[in-house]
Amino acid sequence: MDKFFDALGDILKSLLAGDSSSSRSSRGGAYADPDMRAAWEELNEYLEEDELPAGDRDSSGSRYRDPFLDRQREPLRQDYANLEVPFAAPFAEVRRSYKLLMQRYHPDRNADDAEKLRVANEIAKKINASYRRIRDFEEAHTKGSA
Repeated sequence: MDKFFDALGDILKSLLAGDSSSSRSSRGGAYADPDMRAAWEELNEYLEEDELPAGDRDSSGSRYRDPFLDRQREPLRQDYANLEVPFAAPFAEVRRSYKLLMQRYHPDRNADDAEKLRVANEIAKKINASYRRIRDFEEAHTKGSA
């Protein structure tokens, strides 16, 4: 995610600085404004700091912007883990993993042993619930962006 923000920063910097095809370049770009230059430098210093307060990092140590949104994503992050795929993996990968896991842990495959059947039922319920939440999230997300 840091690479994304670095690339976004480079794009914004090039837009604000202006290039030869930009009408801003004739005025010296947005960096000609000392306040804008100071704000940009302050932002760069903040993003380059190694020592951030604990609240400015997620559980993996990565930066994130909104602690509330991170708390909202945590259950979904667990659903991806339950399906043994990386967080925010493409839905096709989620579906493929779901099918493989259901083949492995389907209760019918373990009907000969009562204890294995009980465990398989628990795992299958967890896999099904995780898949439904991710599917519902994907459907809501694609409808909201369309």
